[in-house]
Order: sequence, then C-alpha cells, then structure tokens
Amino acid sequence: MVNVKRFVFNPAQANCYVVSDETKECVIIDPCARSEQERVQFQRYIQEEGLIPVRCLLTHGHYDHILSCDLVRDLYGLYPEVHQRDKAWMDLVDKKIEEVFGVGGFKYDIVKPQHYLQDNEVIAFGSHRLITLHTPGHSPGSAVFYCEEEHIAFTGDTLFRKGVGRSDMLYGWIEDLMNSLRHITTLMPNNCMIYPGHYLDSTIGFEKKKNPYLLPSWYKKNTGMKHLVVLTGAGISKESGLSTFRDKDGMWQNLNAPRLASIQGYRKNRSAVLDFYNARRKNLLTVEPNHAHKVLAELEKDYVVSIITQNVDDLHERAGSTNVLHLHGELRKVTGSNNPNDPNCIIEKPLDEPISIGEKAADGSQLRPFVVFFGEKVLNMKPAERIVKDADIFVIIGTSLQVYPAAELKDYVPWKIPCYIIDPSELWSGDIYGFEHIQTTAVVGIDILKDKLAHI
Repeated sequence: MVNVKRFVFNPAQANCYVVSDETKECVIIDPCARSEQERVQFQRYIQEEGLIPVRCLLTHGHYDHILSCDLVRDLYGLYPEVHQRDKAWMDLVDKKIEEVFGVGGFKYDIVKPQHYLQDNEVIAFGSHRLITLHTPGHSPGSAVFYCEEEHIAFTGDTLFRKGVGRSDMLYGWIEDLMNSLRHITTLMPNNCMIYPGHYLDSTIGFEKKKNPYLLPSWYKKNTGMKHLVVLTGAGISKESGLSTFRDKDGMWQNLNAPRLASIQGYRKNRSAVLDFYNARRKNLLTVEPNHAHKVLAELEKDYVVSIITQNVDDLHERAGSTNVLHLHGELRKVTGSNNPNDPNCIIEKPLDEPISIGEKAADGSQLRPFVVFFGEKVLNMKPAERIVKDADIFVIIGTSLQVYPAAELKDYVPWKIPCYIIDPSELWSGDIYGFEHIQTTAVVGIDILKDKLAHI
C-alpha cells in the first residue's frame, strides 16, 4: 500500500509529496521547500519515518516546484528528473527566481537534471511503480505520475481540484492542455485519487462532474468546435458480435435472462447471476470495436464528441473515444452489494477473472458486477441531461428507444438543432419527430451520417 505525505511550501503554496510503501523506499515529487523551517520539516519527516529516497521527480520545471532540489541532492544524492520537453524551463530557472524574489532575494543552488524523463517511462520504488504521462499545456514538459495499481496520480499543474493550470505563460498552449486533460481523464478510473501541484486532492470522478474545464461547454468555447452528442444502445455493439436484450434473437428471449439481469434475481440466487455476468464479461474479450465505434472516435478531430451509452461494454473506449458516459454501468468494473455506487468499492477487475461467491468489496459486502440490474436506479441521468442540453448536433445509434429513462434524453435536445437516428427498423414517427431517420445498420449508417455532418 502506498502512503502519500503532502507538504505545502513556499509563497506559491505549492505541494510537495513524499510517496512511500511498506519497503520504506520513497520518491520525492516536486521538492519545493524555500524557508529553513520548511526544509527542516521536510527532512525531519523522512528521517523519523525511516524512509529511503530513491528518485526525485518534477511534474514540470517551474520555479515554485523545485526550490529544494539542492537539499535533496545534498542529503540523498538524488538529482531532479523532469520530462525532456521541460529542459528549456530548467535552463531559465535562475532568471525566473530572480524575477520573483529579486536579485539576491533568495539564494538558490541551481540543480540541473542528469536524466530527462520520456513519455511512459516507469519509475520503480519499493514494490510499486509510477508511470510518466506526458501532459503538455501548462508547460511543454508537464507530466503526471500515475500509480495504476493503487489508482493514484500526481497531476502537478495540469489538473487541480475544480481547476487547471494556466496555459498563458511562456511555452504554455491551450490546445495541448485540453488534449492532456482528455487523455488522463479517459485513462484513469473515476475512483482514481489525484494529488495536484496546488490545492487539495480530489478524484477523477469528482472532476468530471464539477470541474468546469472538463465540461463539453468549456471545450466548445475554447475550440470553436460544435458539440456532437451521441446516444448509443445495444444495436451498435450487436455488429461487433454482442447480443442485445430486446431483438428477436436477443437475450431477453431467453426466459432465464429477466431473472438473471434483475435485482430481484440477484437477491434470490446470487450464484446464478454472477455466473451469467461472468460469462458476459468473458465474452467481451472475444469482440472488437466495429466501424461505427471507430468513426465516432475519429469525429473527435472535428467535433467535441460526447457519447452517452446504454451499453455496459467498453467498445467505445477501445475504439478511441475519450468522453464516454455509461448509463447502465461497466462490465469491466465490479462493486459492492450494499451500496453499488460507493466510489470506494468500484474497481476494475480483469474480464477473465470471474467474480466469486465470498469475494468481498472494500465495505465487506459481496462483490458484484458494476452494472445496473433491472429494477435499480439508472446511473448518471442528471449528467446525461446536462450534456444533451448542451448539444449542437444530436444523434441516436442502435437503441430501440424502449429503455427508460434513457429514452427520455431525446426530450432534452435543444430546439431546432440537427438530429439524426440510425436504426434499420421501422420507427414510429412520434418517437423520432424532428429526427432524420437513416434506416440502416450502425456500421453502414455511420458513413452516411459523417457525410451529412460535413454539409451542415
């Protein structure tokens, strides 16, 4: 288990982290103590805890994150390591410190890196490892250090609690920052703890809901791109080989399916329900994203794309879509039976590892799939409503519009925006009033849609 100790140092109130595990080895992230009192506090903690520093990491090269690199070098023989793209900033450190503190206002021993980090470089300490994720925008070489097994990330000045780092300083770039935000919030699960360069810690899930810089409206404003919102259902995944529930050949035609996919069935026969979902989870390993999934991901080049899906598979994410909201849960994840929506209980579990009777969640309850059983409240309806209300273009693909409350999302579509529905079936006009019906399968219809979008 990883232990994270946070210090708040210097006039900029920057965060310094000492990250250790049971082996007592540790990494130091952003050593930024300025005053003698701060330096003593930092040194005393490492000494009293009996820690062995093995790496000194910088999330970026700005002066307020590196003010005690000399102390770390002198005490532990470690030189700072920063992403190679921030070498330019490291070369300017002395001038920037003079600008802030005045000539002679703060004596700082310039410590230059002897090793520059690469994207995806692994930093090992004790029995754990951090992955270096290049996240330019605040600075060219800004990086996030991600511990995947513990679901924690040190985000520097790329992502704060309800905010982001500035991109208007020297070498900053807003488009890079937006791409970096998309990258890390897609890669990391919602329960991932983030430890930023300033302010308090948070989680990825909290930031997706509360951070204004992660909302589609902010992307629209800062890119000028239109917001394309797509509601998908089982029909889009059917063409990858996954069975639907309601089609004539779907799982719902199996008389056992209703009880195996319902909360009532789970309460009566947990073993049977777990067997059912273990089979679905394992089957997900055998399929791949199809052409429709891939085109939706490609459309992110020209649009701010938000996908709201009723599907519990991960085919949108595997195709490359970066902004996917699941209404009915995710097969890749498991949770506890007492409170399925408790973020402390929601974790990823390899698809080829079955969920077993007696296997416990963090709260001590029986582990179960992180899916919405029939009879349970649908997840994420409020965020979905907000996304739909913000749409410039709205598309429905592969859903029967018979699943509620998801089908009600079409009622939140702004007036007179372009709306399309891709479905091979005959649809009742009342269901699709105001929509242009592309009456074919998702794989064929997606190219027709792409052509129509190009002419809007």
